[in-house]
Amino acid sequence: MLRVGAGYYYGPGQGEDQIQPAVNDRVNRTLTSGPLLVYPLAPSDIFNNYNINDPNLQFQPRAYAPGYTIPERILQYSASVQQELPSNTVLTVAYVGSQGRNLFLRTITNDIVGVTMNPTTGAGAAVRQFGNQFAEIDVKTSGGTDHYNAMQVTVNRRFSHGLSLGSQYVWSRSIGDTNGSNDARTAANNFSFAADYGNNQSDVRQSFNVSALYELPYGPGKKYGSSANPVAKMLLGGWQLGGLLNARTGLPLEVLITRPDIVYKNNVTGAITASPVVTNGVVQTTPIINVPGGGSSRNTRRPDLVAGVNPYIVGQGTLWVNPAAFAVPQPGTFGNLGRNALRGPGISQLDLTLSKRFPIAEKTNLEFRAECYNILNSAVFAVPGGSTPRLADATGILQPGQPYTASAAGGGFGALTSTVSNQVGLGTNRQFQVSLRLNF
Repeated sequence: MLRVGAGYYYGPGQGEDQIQPAVNDRVNRTLTSGPLLVYPLAPSDIFNNYNINDPNLQFQPRAYAPGYTIPERILQYSASVQQELPSNTVLTVAYVGSQGRNLFLRTITNDIVGVTMNPTTGAGAAVRQFGNQFAEIDVKTSGGTDHYNAMQVTVNRRFSHGLSLGSQYVWSRSIGDTNGSNDARTAANNFSFAADYGNNQSDVRQSFNVSALYELPYGPGKKYGSSANPVAKMLLGGWQLGGLLNARTGLPLEVLITRPDIVYKNNVTGAITASPVVTNGVVQTTPIINVPGGGSSRNTRRPDLVAGVNPYIVGQGTLWVNPAAFAVPQPGTFGNLGRNALRGPGISQLDLTLSKRFPIAEKTNLEFRAECYNILNSAVFAVPGGSTPRLADATGILQPGQPYTASAAGGGFGALTSTVSNQVGLGTNRQFQVSLRLNF
């Protein structure tokens, strides 16, 4: 049997992104303490001692880029072939794909275009594209894309002779420059969304599950329904044993680095430091732009990947990400590590169920059910660092291009420190529950 289908879907995305342009068309001030909290206030009192024209006000609105449009658009399509096999078994092989267009994107503007230096302290001050009356401006726009392609294989054995089986395997890839409306991340490169083209946060390469249900052959209509003695039918009849195995490869993991917008280059040694150096009243350093254009307000930066070093730690317990695989980028450059380039650990879990029905009347029975989730108590670890382990920019300890050490990265960097927090289902610790239900 051949099945083919497709659908075209579109919608406005997040409602927040439709009302914020109007919200931004105003000036506001948050009062937390002081005499201005006395009620009632005259409108002029709210902005007392607040100079809206201050050239260094650092006001930070949100902006929508020209050409920002809705809706987002998704094209989904699939084709499958189904074949019946011996023993009441059905095999289905399918291709499933989707294309996302005009998806939500995020970046910043009012970039840093220069640096001024205080001749006494050596401290640098950013010179911004639209002036320092505004800080970095969070920019939302559209035009993002993503792609999903998957092979799906399903094998099912219909319930026969007390046994049913089902299994599914998916091999897939989700890639793009955004995850759409649910992706609030700012592009790591202020000047190119294409530089963010990589694995989407929802990209799970392989997943597999198999389920089985077996009913003991005692009772009415079963193999030993008439030949078994009444005691055997009462004790053994109506029992069902089931199992479910789930397994998948790891979720994407993005390593980030905290980098200051401005660093200081020693005029003699060329060393890079996070603060100016003044010796005997003489400024020894020159401030330079560290991250092209800035970007500290959203703090989405990536390190350099050190060639030839395994980014994963193997055989050392819960340590997962290897800090020695990363380095601080050179000033004036973006890190070369791709978006969501690494992966967290894969997971697997085996669940079992045992149940029995006790007949009371023709349409009434009492059902006993015992369930055990994760019977092997397998550790189902969450992605380390909440999906974004973060390296500190150890300027002054590590120089650009020098691999991180464990101490510079921090003792807990990249370690598996928490498990998936589901109470029931995939990700739980071993858990038993028993129930008794009357069906009528």
